[in-house]
Amino acid sequence: MDENIREYSKIGLVHHMLYPGSTADPDYHADTLEKFVARNDIESLDCCLPYGEDRRQRLIGKVRGCGKDIAYALHLFPNRKISLASLDPQEKAISKIVIRDQVDMAAAIKATGFVFVSGADLPGNRPAARESFKEFCRWFCGVLKPHGITALLEPFDREIDKKFLYGPISECVELMEELEPEVGNIGIELDAAHLPLMFEDFKEAISECGRYIKRVHLGNCILKDKKHPLYGDMHPPFGIEGGEIDVPELKIILESLLKAGYLDKSKRNPLIIEMIPFPGKSVEYTIADSMKRLDEAWKEV
Repeated sequence: MDENIREYSKIGLVHHMLYPGSTADPDYHADTLEKFVARNDIESLDCCLPYGEDRRQRLIGKVRGCGKDIAYALHLFPNRKISLASLDPQEKAISKIVIRDQVDMAAAIKATGFVFVSGADLPGNRPAARESFKEFCRWFCGVLKPHGITALLEPFDREIDKKFLYGPISECVELMEELEPEVGNIGIELDAAHLPLMFEDFKEAISECGRYIKRVHLGNCILKDKKHPLYGDMHPPFGIEGGEIDVPELKIILESLLKAGYLDKSKRNPLIIEMIPFPGKSVEYTIADSMKRLDEAWKEV
């Protein structure tokens, strides 16, 4: 493809992956996010606000006024400990309290999407968990709708690392088919880095869920070497030794997104690169390298 990929999409980055220490240090989170939103090499971003009223008040205006497409990420919710598909009434009540707070923050920064996950699988009672999650999704979409925010379900692996309820692409599509006509503001945030961990084929997965894709993450994962320090869903950069995704795989993913109609000049949907820094390398080195590989893959499309 001779044309610039930026003519077909809004290229973005994920703050809390590039600065993984932000999840443990709210001041570091605030300092790095304040600088991150001022970047002039991206048009879109995924972020969340740290806890603490002073930090939030310091950040809200700057994030809201950055002029970029924003998706809020449910990254500070304990998804591995409390499932949004929980069958426990107390866990469900606690979840709603925390998520209402996060929705308030998403609305404050004018996010247009809110990335969420199902949380831990409940294999002993999966049918009931699915019904519980559907109930949650209806409630969640209702809370988001007055703010013009779309709920973006992110599919995850069920066997390797996160082991979440949703889950296989086919089941995510079934969920969308049931809920979308009813709620109107739900879709899929497809993370290509999760597909190898889900044992899904890039082309087939994108084709299957294409009409429901509202946002895309591009990243990498380690699957074959269980002893690798970044094994599983750790989002290493493209091209890392032992990884599943580099330029050849990116080419397939981009071709599939183009065929599905997601990459389109008239829409310019978000295309978000999600990775942690290369071991021993800086954030800026990692961003530059990732952008270069993305451009190389696009030229081959």
